[in-house]
Order: sequence, then structure tokens, then C-alpha cells
Amino acid sequence: MKSRVLHAKDFRSIDIKPYVKPFVPDEEALEGELRRLANPHVRWEAGTAVSSGDQVLCALRSGCPRFNRENVRFVAGSSMFHKELEALSIGMSTGETREIDLPEGRVSLTVRSVMNRVVPELTDAMAEALGLEGVSNLEEYRAYLLVQQKEKYLEQAVWEPFQHLRERMLAETEFVLFKEDWQAGMRQKLERCRVLFRQEGIVMEEATERDFEGRIPVKSYHELVAMLQRDEWDTLLMHLLGKYYAQSDGFTVTEADYEQYIADYTKMWHTTEDKAREVDPYDSFVYNEYASHAVHILREYAKTQF
Repeated sequence: MKSRVLHAKDFRSIDIKPYVKPFVPDEEALEGELRRLANPHVRWEAGTAVSSGDQVLCALRSGCPRFNRENVRFVAGSSMFHKELEALSIGMSTGETREIDLPEGRVSLTVRSVMNRVVPELTDAMAEALGLEGVSNLEEYRAYLLVQQKEKYLEQAVWEPFQHLRERMLAETEFVLFKEDWQAGMRQKLERCRVLFRQEGIVMEEATERDFEGRIPVKSYHELVAMLQRDEWDTLLMHLLGKYYAQSDGFTVTEADYEQYIADYTKMWHTTEDKAREVDPYDSFVYNEYASHAVHILREYAKTQF
């Protein structure tokens, strides 16, 4: 490949703060995850009054066959049986009867028995039992959950600042570009699509709108070519950036990486090794991995701005 980076824009000099939405912890979700620690230690005790989360055995009486049953068991407040009837049971005592008007008709509910859900207090030992590195108490487990929550948030929130950073980098980096390199990348992409269609018994150049549906967001072969032409330009530039960064950070693509990719591909798509290699030859894999390396560097930088 003769194309190369002449002078790379320093991505750290690009202001992406206007696109960064600060992370705000979801305290309710954190508390919910903490409460899950107690789940293996929950016990059930016979009781007399119904609270949300308790197991209720009741009798239903109604002109509607669906609600005319001797023994019905549900967890109050779970909405797994019937939201309105579950809500009706909360606060009732054993032997008590209440009635409610539903679209299907009037229903009478009598509580036969109750098993109260007894949740123990959270302890440091519960957190330590998870076996997580660096977690030996509730405070450390909460900090762990907060990190997990932030990482999940970043995977979505980083998209906008990353896109801005990427666009600025491609626009302001100086490249030496040769048309033949762009054409070579186009041929790779077209051949990959051609192979995928052929493996499904379809001639790509003759594919119909229905053939493309659910596979690629185009309606014809000509639209596909136009889309790949647009995409390949940016892919080429990102590949060149990836190669440029690799000179200083030591990143390299090995045959072992390729073999692992092929193994993962065959497992994910339930196909053969030969078909996987036909879809993604080694040279094509290497080309795309360097483009992905540039993506990784820019994304990781964007994450540091949160």
C-alpha cells in the first residue's frame, strides 16, 4: 500500500467536551443490585398478612370460569398472575375476602394462607462470598457496581463524542492517498459481500430488494456499491491511522489473532472454518484490524473525557 499518513492531527487537541454528557449514577439501580445479595438467603415463613413479595394461596369466585378456582397461588406484586388481583391481596389477612370489578366480571378473592418473604439484612460476608477481586465488604461491592454501571453507560454515551472526534481527525489529518488503495479496499468489501450471498445460494449482482432485506440496508446491487464506496473511503483513512499509531504503540496483528477470529466466527455463525476463511481472508482481516485499532484509540480517549 502506497497511501500513508503524512501528519496526524493530535486527537487530544480536539475539544469534544460539548458532546460529553456527564455520568449520573442511577442510585435506584445500585440499591436494587445490592438488595440482590440477599436473594440466596431469603427464607419463607407462615404468616397471616399479605405484603408485596409474599406467596399467597387464595380461592377465587366469579361468573367468569378463568376466575372461578379453588386454589390459586401467586407472588403478590409480581404481576406474573394478574396485576389487579395481586394488588387487591396486599394488606389482606388469612381468611379475609375482598371483591373487585374486572372487565371480565366481578371477582371475589379469599386468602387461604400466606408465606411471608423474609429478607435478611445485608452483610459484608454476603459481598465477600461473591468472590470478586477487590470486593470484601458492602462498600467495596457498591463501588464495584458503580464502576460497572459507568462502563455500561459509556458504551452508549461515548458514541456522539467519538463520532465528532473521528470526523475531525479524518478531516484534519494530512494523508498521502492513492486511488488504487481505495479500489483495493473496495474489491475486498465487494468480494466479502459476494461470498456471503453465494454461501446462501444468491448471485449478489442479481439480488433483489427482498434478498437484501435484513442483511444490508440497501435495495439493489447498485445501492450496495455506492454505500461501500462511501464507507471504504473512511475505512482506508482509519486503516492508515491505525498503522500510524501502531508504529509507536507496538500494536500488531498476528496469525494467532486471525485463527482466534476464525474460531469465534465459526462458533457465532454456526458455519465451517473453510467458509469463514472464504468470507474473511487473512489480508482482509489484517486490513480491518488496523482500522479497528484506530477506532479503539479514539474511543478510549473519548471515554476519558467523561
